[in-house]
Amino acid sequence: MALVALLVGTSCSDTTDPLGTSAPTDVPAPVATTDAATATETLATASSFASYNGVPFGPFGLWNSWTSTFWGPKPLTNAQQCSNPSGIVTLIQSARLKGQSLVLQMTCGAKSDFMTNGNFDSSKWKSAMNKYNTTTIRNAIAAGVSDGTIIANSMVDEPEHKNWGTSITKALLDNMAVYAKAMFPTLPEGVSHGPGGYVWRASERFTKLDYVNYQYAYRIGNGNVAAYRDAVLSQSQKDGVATSFSVNILNGGRQDTEGSWDCTGTGQAGKGTYTPNCRMTATQLSDWGTTLGTSGACMLLMWKYNATYFSRSDNQSALQKVATTLASRSRKACRRP
Repeated sequence: MALVALLVGTSCSDTTDPLGTSAPTDVPAPVATTDAATATETLATASSFASYNGVPFGPFGLWNSWTSTFWGPKPLTNAQQCSNPSGIVTLIQSARLKGQSLVLQMTCGAKSDFMTNGNFDSSKWKSAMNKYNTTTIRNAIAAGVSDGTIIANSMVDEPEHKNWGTSITKALLDNMAVYAKAMFPTLPEGVSHGPGGYVWRASERFTKLDYVNYQYAYRIGNGNVAAYRDAVLSQSQKDGVATSFSVNILNGGRQDTEGSWDCTGTGQAGKGTYTPNCRMTATQLSDWGTTLGTSGACMLLMWKYNATYFSRSDNQSALQKVATTLASRSRKACRRP
């Protein structure tokens, strides 16, 4: 995943707070009480368009504007998407009209926007979240969660990555989830791990976070996706979180470590975004996506939308196969059990 795509801040002062067992003392004050008639009308409008079945399936970054997608969106049913306060209401409305669900990324921006002295700065993250604290946005998100248009909000991308410093912990992420829920009490809050991230701070436990998205790539276990699935499910059960999976279609195929980096020996899938990675083949996408998506996950994501990858007929067939399989499964909320 691109680290600049989904951001979160923490501060050194937050790490000394007993965040795992208590709510933060600086939760945002709610805006003016929502007008009951407005809320009822919003939810009624939302429910008239709601038609969401099966396990949500789609990529990061599918939307190219607040009203349109780069591709499809059918047979895809979901996307994880950056938002901002000026466009989020339109994005929610557009997704509803297209019969698509969303995982919001409400704190997108440059990495530097959320860092202080080489570490996360939670005050900066909280300032970014506070910009959404309006009656209009709160109503839109409440309606979206109610009718299934909104699945969750992803707070941080790859908290295990060294580029974010050393201050972030599971307790700190719990604190952030509590902070966000003070504004959006029905919106599930979670994080996304890169390949291998499921072992990050494995001895710690989440107590507030709703879900974790775990990304798969061939190099984790040399293609043994079933073993990866089982290890993740075991860890998420210990953490008490709902499980979401992702497949890294651009860098998650079998790596090309033999001679020149051309990926010709990996099923002609094409080169990844950096050496020695290769793209997933259509067969890998179909097999691995089905294995992970039917594991009881609350959704299946892909990193990320790419015009070349999505234009291939074999990949399109794989997308359709996974989508059809997941559409027959029961939908589960990405909410802490």
